[in-house]
Amino acid sequence: MSRLRAFPAALVAFLLPVIGVAQPRSDHPGYFPIEDLEILPEESINLEINLTGPMMKFIALATDEDDPELSKMVEDLESIRVRGADLEGVDVEEARSGIQRATTKLVDAGWSSMVRMREDDEEVYIYFKEEAGQMVGLTVLSLEGDEAMLINLVGKIDPTKLSSLAYGLDLPQLDRTTENTAEDD
Repeated sequence: MSRLRAFPAALVAFLLPVIGVAQPRSDHPGYFPIEDLEILPEESINLEINLTGPMMKFIALATDEDDPELSKMVEDLESIRVRGADLEGVDVEEARSGIQRATTKLVDAGWSSMVRMREDDEEVYIYFKEEAGQMVGLTVLSLEGDEAMLINLVGKIDPTKLSSLAYGLDLPQLDRTTENTAEDD
């Protein structure tokens, strides 16, 4: 598994034990309608996470002792939304086209590209939304083989905390605090 794929996978693995259903604030500037992108056929979705409000506070409290940086990052978020799908038997090229349309929508809505990676049958796009000098949203679109993952984090996102999380997951492409060389791979 590549290091970039590890970020969405680790985020989902962390969230699985605390799945909750809630309504995100669609008027927040960091909100991006991943559920309306028509990338993933409804019947292929095998993971759906919608966390907001009290559930976010619960996660922050639950992780405070073991991972205080993650706890603080989650505490500052308003919602976490994830859609995952097994695309076996689905036209993967249609999903790729959907992701390309989604990246255009992100850019048109004022989001900035952080990571764009295409390699073999793998694509990962990470976009962020900034308002008044503060990162307020992060959207990840990932396609690997016949699996797809769409993630939207909404709320105050401290890039240094995100960088620490990425470093903890061994993602040098997102880590701005250390020097990484080809030997680190």
